Amino acid sequence: MTEENSQRRVTTLWNKNFICIIICNLLLCLSHFSINPLVASYTKYLNTSAQLTGFLTGMFFAVAFLIRPFAGPVMVKIDKRKLLIFVFGIGSVSSLGYALFHSVPAFIAFRFLSGVQYSLVGGLIMTLAADHLPEEKMASGMGIYGVGGALGNAVAPALGVELLNFGTRIKGEGFGFSLAFLFSAVILAAAVIPAAIIDPDRKTKEDIATAGAWYKNIFTVHALPTMILILLVMVPNSILNTYMIEFGKAQGISGISVFFTVFAVAMIVTRPISGYLVDRFGVEKIIIPVLVIYAAGLYIAGSSSSLGTLLLAAVLVAIGFGTAQPSIQAMCIQSVTPLKRGVASNTIYMGADLGLFTGPFLGAFIYEKYSYATMYKTTVLPIFIAIICFAAFLPIYKRRCSSLRAAGTKL
Repeated sequence: MTEENSQRRVTTLWNKNFICIIICNLLLCLSHFSINPLVASYTKYLNTSAQLTGFLTGMFFAVAFLIRPFAGPVMVKIDKRKLLIFVFGIGSVSSLGYALFHSVPAFIAFRFLSGVQYSLVGGLIMTLAADHLPEEKMASGMGIYGVGGALGNAVAPALGVELLNFGTRIKGEGFGFSLAFLFSAVILAAAVIPAAIIDPDRKTKEDIATAGAWYKNIFTVHALPTMILILLVMVPNSILNTYMIEFGKAQGISGISVFFTVFAVAMIVTRPISGYLVDRFGVEKIIIPVLVIYAAGLYIAGSSSSLGTLLLAAVLVAIGFGTAQPSIQAMCIQSVTPLKRGVASNTIYMGADLGLFTGPFLGAFIYEKYSYATMYKTTVLPIFIAIICFAAFLPIYKRRCSSLRAAGTKL
């Protein structure tokens, strides 16, 4: 039985495999967001220089980007369930290493291991989610799948800080960091349980052979349009989150942390609804309006001089970004055959990595020359470019989907 035939058995959204995948994604996000905000503080605790602190903070994404060319071929060749268990295992080991060994060389080694895990796990879970969703509910499923990230972002950073503070009060700052890192290790170890319950791949040796040589599975041209779109969508979001605290200080706005809470809650509410709307009315009727809402939210954020206006911007940006991201992910998955979903996921994550990397860099260049307010207002530009690109890519996407259906491929 081919992998493509196995996809036809998925008839309901809330099946065992998809539920396990949602749990896996939630646990992953709780682990990731609980310790990632502590990295800069931890490197200072290790008495690193400002330059080394910046290097170690960005090393995570740099390693992930460099490893991605290997991630696509690995997802094609290896049972995705076994691979997921493996990456949760190395993630748990890396967090445990942070907790036990407080030195710069050890942190570099385990930070590298974390980057390897991150390069594999995002596209892997996204692919598994798509494999166990009905075609007619793909966008709805991607929206629900994305709730884990929003919920983790809402809860985990504060939880990590609380564990750090609690441990510091008991035995000092070193113990506080160990406690936070240990929590991350335990959460990732627990994620192995739902991962093990997921059904194994049904792909045969013949299926794998049709995928071609490993270098043909690094990147797929069919996911290139969605890669470009996700890059343009991620750049403003990465700038918004990176500089919000400093923007609040510059504008004299107190209580800026509420922005992140409102943004996360709005994302949790938006994503499942947005996915349903895309499945119901079609991506062509949803993407452009929500990108306009996204751009409006970014401009309002840059114009804000009060917390109330900034919170309005948080809601608008959450609606725009929270709808656009899973919709583009669904487009990506629907542009390839089931066997190539891992390659497509890997391709779109390359765009996300580039957006996360280039966004803060471009933002710093603008605010140094002008201001944080101007920086936020100029983030509207990538969204307008994304609207133009989407209009250009839409006929290509429709032709590709029609071609796959005509060939009898279950998307």
